[in-house]
Amino acid sequence: MSALREVSNLANYNNDPKLRVRATNVVPPPTAGSFTFPSQEEHSLRARRSRSPRLDEQHASDPTYCADLIKDISEAYLENEKAAVRRFNEGTSQYNAAAASGALARAPAPSDIYAYYASPHYLQYQPEVNEKMRMILIDWLVDVHLKFKLHTETFFLCVNLIDRYLSVFNTKYGPTDGNNNNNFISRAKLQLVGVCAMLLASKYEEIWPPEIKDCVHISANTYSREEIIITERAICAALNFRLTVPTAFPFAARLWTVLEGAPGRTAIFGTAVASPMDGEALHTLIKHATCFYLEHSLLDYKCLQFTPSQVANAAVYLALATLRLHLAAHVGSPIWIDVLQHYSTVSLAEFSGCAELILEHVHYVPTTKYQAVRRKYNSSKFGEISKMQLPNQLPVY
Repeated sequence: MSALREVSNLANYNNDPKLRVRATNVVPPPTAGSFTFPSQEEHSLRARRSRSPRLDEQHASDPTYCADLIKDISEAYLENEKAAVRRFNEGTSQYNAAAASGALARAPAPSDIYAYYASPHYLQYQPEVNEKMRMILIDWLVDVHLKFKLHTETFFLCVNLIDRYLSVFNTKYGPTDGNNNNNFISRAKLQLVGVCAMLLASKYEEIWPPEIKDCVHISANTYSREEIIITERAICAALNFRLTVPTAFPFAARLWTVLEGAPGRTAIFGTAVASPMDGEALHTLIKHATCFYLEHSLLDYKCLQFTPSQVANAAVYLALATLRLHLAAHVGSPIWIDVLQHYSTVSLAEFSGCAELILEHVHYVPTTKYQAVRRKYNSSKFGEISKMQLPNQLPVY
């Protein structure tokens, strides 16, 4: 409830000039004006010539598994991500060139640039929102997500909607009001955006989404039913109703499937897996540990500089490193084995920077009071991942 109080109390800060100034003191990244995602080559679907077992063949005769369909969807996700990164980088270059020449009218439409990606530095253009406030909001939404018993996919889509909405509704891109003044999200409305994003994500992912009265109650009656409906409509309009986006979760789920076979687990953990039952329990732990790192990445604003597939690869890698440490499985083989490299189409070097940033944030969170993710994964239902010894640094293999 402490996070809820902090978010709710944002409405009381608007008249305090000192706090308002503090909120605007967001230090931009060194290269914010010319930011681009990592090279497109990191996201290409190049066919790797190295031999790798085709694990999908194990399920080819099982019609309920739909192996070919899963493979097609996974490859389509990666192709779309590559195209989106290319459009993002091209659009950013055009916008910067137009800004330098004073011809912003010819700049690309922001809604096209940020159709599926949040701007990695959008907080520069949100004068009343900073990294800490974003972290408070998402930490609270972790508890809301558990309270409503929603699917994990819902939470990831919710955060995606929040970041994308704040990327297009700000002082840089507008939209503008009748007096031609740019709009932005006030701190008094930040929690409202979070609640509405959760409601929208629930309607998309859940069979029985929460009702509006539940959202009013969970926000301690800070907002009315009408405000929630209006904001929900505004988010949809700002995002052009583009709610179908691949978050990091489906990319990670694809890699879980790859590790479902015993050969992959044995290559990583050796003889630590003694029986099929142990293997099944370990596979469940891999899922929980991966989500542990994925949800920590959602708390960290700096992780927006990476694409969903990079975050997923990093989370799976950190999960495997954590479980190898937990099981004391001293295996000479690398963690990012050939089969993972084959199905992800990337090597460890291509996402190690993302993994280092996530691991750094995981070690930073215990020094704060925003412990919702750690509390969640402290329970036996989620594998008690928080109680495990976590790597102090990124393994180099």
